[in-house]
Amino acid sequence: MLTKRLNSKVSNGPWLGLEGKRAGLNTHDVLLLNREIIKSAANGWTDDLIKSRTQELARIVTQIWPVPNGHRSAFASKQPRVSKKIGIPDLLAAGALTPGMSLYPRRKKHSERVVVLLADGRVEVDGEAFARPREAATSIVGKPTNGWWFFLIDKDAKKSLRDIRQDYVSALSVDEEDDEPDDDGDDDEDNSPGSPEDQQ
Repeated sequence: MLTKRLNSKVSNGPWLGLEGKRAGLNTHDVLLLNREIIKSAANGWTDDLIKSRTQELARIVTQIWPVPNGHRSAFASKQPRVSKKIGIPDLLAAGALTPGMSLYPRRKKHSERVVVLLADGRVEVDGEAFARPREAATSIVGKPTNGWWFFLIDKDAKKSLRDIRQDYVSALSVDEEDDEPDDDGDDDEDNSPGSPEDQQ
């Protein structure tokens, strides 16, 4: 709006006064867009005047460049995120998990246990079926254990049920409910996650 030298001179100055921003604009500015500011802000450049000018500029812009007929903003059309409990059946239905696949206890001391994912979403441990991963993990460890973290689908990559669930959740516009923190301890230690029971 102003030359570089004049802009530097008035940048930290007041709006009013002989050396103020309004006087600088009035004397040197050549943009017709700013003439209205000089007239309307004779007594000060207030928050209300700034908001009013912003609204007026937005109105002018939309008159010059109207929204094409039928256009829908991608931002405006985004659906709000919803919360949903994601369970093994959801992952099976989506093809993220396969019925009959083996699951592997994270801790090496339990590596001999035979764990299979059933078609109805239950987790079978040594022939006994459990409704939730947590229940199956607890039966192996002997104390409450986060089954989503405990069971791996890939021993080498240490990819867990939780990782599969997170991948699924990330692909959807949903927020995951009732999740538990990971156990960052040594895989061979006995300390398992002791947070509240998984809901799935």
